[in-house]
Amino acid sequence: MTKFGGKVTARMKEMHMDQKTLAGLANIPTSSLNRYILTTEPRIDVIMRVAAALEVEPSYFTDSFNAAVGAYNEVVSLVTRSRKALTIEEKQKIIAVLLSED
Repeated sequence: MTKFGGKVTARMKEMHMDQKTLAGLANIPTSSLNRYILTTEPRIDVIMRVAAALEVEPSYFTDSFNAAVGAYNEVVSLVTRSRKALTIEEKQKIIAVLLSED
């Protein structure tokens, strides 16, 4: 179980909620929620939706949330500092990665 998953499970138990209900409230597939609980740390947007559904602040998931926000901020900073040095092709590649659905 992930750290995020442990905290989600504990909060669901407190609220007498099952995964299907939480997934519906957070607008994510039940299979994805199960994966986040068992094996994979979720993206920031998922953490935000799960936190709202569980009526907690995203900081409730401190380790997961802080790691995700830290990585996000690092990427934004790196791209911002490098934007003038990047070629059009490199910028397009970054945009393509950001817009991809995988």
